[in-house]
Amino acid sequence: MQNITIGRYPGGALTATRIHHDDAGHEVSRETFPAHAGWIEGIRDDGTRWVMYMDAAGSPEMFWPGREPDGAVIGHGIDLSPPREPVE
Repeated sequence: MQNITIGRYPGGALTATRIHHDDAGHEVSRETFPAHAGWIEGIRDDGTRWVMYMDAAGSPEMFWPGREPDGAVIGHGIDLSPPREPVE
């Protein structure tokens, strides 16, 4: 591994929005959630990059195994957040 960077976003109760799409790319719903509080990113020996976002408690929340040279994530992330209790 060539490099690892760890960071924390400043601020308090930030929120973000996930936009869910169908297979044709049409928006089907939106979900507001607490924004990521920090990140760990790395560069592999072959030069490819990855990023893992952390929640406000410092737990891993989302992992993206591939990134573009400008930092944009590639493909679908892997949800690392713990299972949530069902809402009744």
